[in-house]
Amino acid sequence: MSIEIHGISWHAGYVQLDYTSDGPEALWLYRLKSRRFVPFHVVWSDGNRYRAQLNVVLGGGREVLPAGEWRICRRIDDDLLADLDTLLKAKPYLWTRIRYDARRRLPKALRNDDMAIAEKIRELGVSLIVKHPYDTHGITYSADLLSRIDNLDRVFRYGRNRYAYAGVFVPKTNRDGEVYLALDMLFYQRNKTPRRRSGSKRQRQKDIFAFVYSMMTRVVPRKRNRILFLKENGDGPTENMAALQRRMHERGMDRTFDIRCRYRNVFSGRQKLLPWLGDLLAIARSRYIFVDDYTPVFNFIDPGDDVTLTQIWHAGVGFKSVGYARFGLKGSPDPYNSAHRRYTYALVGNEHLRTIYSEVFGIEEEALLATGMPRLDHFLDPTVERGYRQEMLDKYPWAGKGKRVIVFAPTFRGTGQRTAYYPYDAIDMDRLYLMCVETDSYFVFEMHHFIKRRPQIPEEYADRILDLSDESLTKLFFIADVLVTDYSSCFYDYLLLGKPVVFFVPDKTAYSLIRGVQRSIDEMAPGTICDTFDDFMDVLEHRRYETVKPHPSSIDRAAERGMLASDRAIDAIIYRRDVPGVRLRPADAPAVTDPER
Repeated sequence: MSIEIHGISWHAGYVQLDYTSDGPEALWLYRLKSRRFVPFHVVWSDGNRYRAQLNVVLGGGREVLPAGEWRICRRIDDDLLADLDTLLKAKPYLWTRIRYDARRRLPKALRNDDMAIAEKIRELGVSLIVKHPYDTHGITYSADLLSRIDNLDRVFRYGRNRYAYAGVFVPKTNRDGEVYLALDMLFYQRNKTPRRRSGSKRQRQKDIFAFVYSMMTRVVPRKRNRILFLKENGDGPTENMAALQRRMHERGMDRTFDIRCRYRNVFSGRQKLLPWLGDLLAIARSRYIFVDDYTPVFNFIDPGDDVTLTQIWHAGVGFKSVGYARFGLKGSPDPYNSAHRRYTYALVGNEHLRTIYSEVFGIEEEALLATGMPRLDHFLDPTVERGYRQEMLDKYPWAGKGKRVIVFAPTFRGTGQRTAYYPYDAIDMDRLYLMCVETDSYFVFEMHHFIKRRPQIPEEYADRILDLSDESLTKLFFIADVLVTDYSSCFYDYLLLGKPVVFFVPDKTAYSLIRGVQRSIDEMAPGTICDTFDDFMDVLEHRRYETVKPHPSSIDRAAERGMLASDRAIDAIIYRRDVPGVRLRPADAPAVTDPER
């Protein structure tokens, strides 16, 4: 039985749902932590149209609905919970959830072992569902309602406005990738000093870091000629970092500047104190600091007015929301103490991206330097292209035999490195392999480096489907005939080669609601868009992507410049030269001269 909810509204303490249904069926709120149901009561019906209400003031009897995440759902009938076969006969789609829950109960070493998972399911049986007998399957939401999800929140103030009780509708996805809504009830207390989180363990950590850093800057003199490349989400430089360092050495800057590098991954597990102190000391001694991507140490400290901190952001421009463009969503940055607020400058691919990245980093447009991407300095150099292509052909000779090479490079789902994943269930390996055989193609997975779980490619398909996630995506571009991505910005580089891009986005609605998109993929994607796997196979089988040409505005204008992006960044940041087009200044502002001349 299907239900479509097309209206959600608040009336005093009542939350009201308007929906259509194939037949009379109750809707409930369910909270996993307390394993508790609270019912909606139908107050009006007309044919297949219903209106149901729930009074949150009486959600706990004579108390308000307790704090926590309450899922809008059905309640599974007790008679279906007699055994697993009975349950799956009535609700076969629950198999995905059962398998997921069984897998979670296994040791990490066995979580990809199908036999171990099957044994765990036999052992636990229907108890996997009995513990939480709710069901979100078949409850859908109208597109109009989902587009207004940010406007459905409700705040109840009390205690002379010192306290608040709030209801926030949060979009989620179930194990089948379907969107459902949860009502998150929250209690808040007014904080007179919002820059500080009163009584917070996180705030105490920030205070300690800030104090230690302050002491270091007083005791240890800052090296006026020191340049530091700092990265905290990996053990090596990004391509932007490597390009900028390489250019500094090519220009002989290492003779007058002390160029240092510090790379480590703070997301790889519990971190010890000494490496953090090492980060603080490296920052305290540096005059110029370059970071690429999120660098959490700057959530805790302000490097100081005598430090130039530059974010050399590796991405061109994609569709997914990052930074403050996600403000209010899970994983969004602190409005005050955020690393993004600390940047003196941030690099962008061209002047048209200033507005976008001003929102992303929460800094003024004047702080964005339109230098172009350093990693693209030699991207279109014929010598580089021949070298990369030959290197790839030497390693993967099958790519040079006139076969079509499809490179699949999607971004991750989740809020960050610790929670990153990709929903491989969206890909039918059997059909993918058949398409490769029939069209004489190779399909290459190149997964985001945050995603730890790699695609499970059946051994019999390994001659056509390959996982090359440890390979350089940039180098793979030169043997690829078509790039497949989703919300990633990797197409930004690939378009410079004049090759086609396909966007495979079966979770488009869920992704835009939960992760957030900064630009509509339907309106802005410079290539063919596939919403379903059927569409995806059809586009690849018949090469329908060949007729879709990207708008010229999608291509990085920085590539048209005669000057290297690395030189533009070095001259503007280190030497303070007035590089044409890099800075955004009022027309009458005086030119900035080189202080070393």
